[in-house]
Amino acid sequence: MGIAWTNLFKQPQTYGLVAGTALGFSALVWLAGPRPLVWLTGGGISAAMVGTWATGCRPSPAVPLDSSNLLDAPVFAAQLEAISRRVPPKAQSTWGQAHTWASESQRFATRINEQDSFLHLELLEAMHTVQDLARQVAEALAVMDNIETPAYRQLAQQRLALSCDRLQATHAQLQQLQDQVTLASLDTDPTTGSPLPQRLQTLIAANKHILEEPREG
Repeated sequence: MGIAWTNLFKQPQTYGLVAGTALGFSALVWLAGPRPLVWLTGGGISAAMVGTWATGCRPSPAVPLDSSNLLDAPVFAAQLEAISRRVPPKAQSTWGQAHTWASESQRFATRINEQDSFLHLELLEAMHTVQDLARQVAEALAVMDNIETPAYRQLAQQRLALSCDRLQATHAQLQQLQDQVTLASLDTDPTTGSPLPQRLQTLIAANKHILEEPREG
């Protein structure tokens, strides 16, 4: 990345550094007399100081988002937006429903994670499943836009229906799990505020199959 010189000279410290370096080099030349080697050495040191200052004034690069953390709303939204770009314009109504299921599923998973971080890894896996199902819906819509043969178009429609059904089912299951975790939070130890262990274990066991549903390749 190049140095923005206009921004560099907006820094008040820059003028002090340049003036001090020039004054020091001039004093060195006056004291050393006609000694070209000393002049060159002093000039090199001065140039190195200015160069180091200019390099240090470069703007820091933006820190990229962790694209693997789909429980982070901006990360998931960015991934879903990338998938949305594959959908043909005339299929937006179907995609709109799938997009809603995926977005709400992420919101449910985030709420569950906030209330019970014990399920963090399972929820991440569930969100990767939601992402994959949303991608399958988008790909099926794109394929249907390019298929003319009735028999093969019917196959594409079946694949689309299957992916939509699975995405909707995952959405419903995560919604139920969120409600159950919220309800379980009422059953707490009044002294510590922690959920009763047996209650939590029962809840996790009852819903673990929801989060471990296999993904299609």
